[in-house]
Amino acid sequence: MCLRHLLLCLLGVIVIVNESEASWDEWWTYDGISGPSFWGLINPQWYLCSKGRRQSPINIEPDKLLFDRHLRPVSVDKHKVSGHLYNTGQFLVFRADREAKVRVNITGGPLAYHYQFEEIYIHYGMDNDYGSEHRINNYAFPAE
Repeated sequence: MCLRHLLLCLLGVIVIVNESEASWDEWWTYDGISGPSFWGLINPQWYLCSKGRRQSPINIEPDKLLFDRHLRPVSVDKHKVSGHLYNTGQFLVFRADREAKVRVNITGGPLAYHYQFEEIYIHYGMDNDYGSEHRINNYAFPAE
């Protein structure tokens, strides 16, 4: 196979990726030159990625959280949902059947609208030490 290279030049930043050796994790990261500040250069609709400071993934620090006693409970309908589970190689996705007559509604808490469950993403790692995107006190979990 002939090795082809992708040359991407944006604002004086040059990234060379060998297509046969590069993995998704190497070029789509949260750190370095291909992190969130770079995403805003890839697509003009993502320009806020290069501006923000409080973006996913986050590290939740429980000792800095404030309890809101006025916050209402979140309500989730308890129904069985039929659907399909897909393994993308990066995460699992469960997608509910859209034709199903039973819908799971999510309301309350800080939500201003009624939402219906459609899909859930489960992030996982290759070992039990890492898999979650977000952290609690800098601790990663096997999945989230």
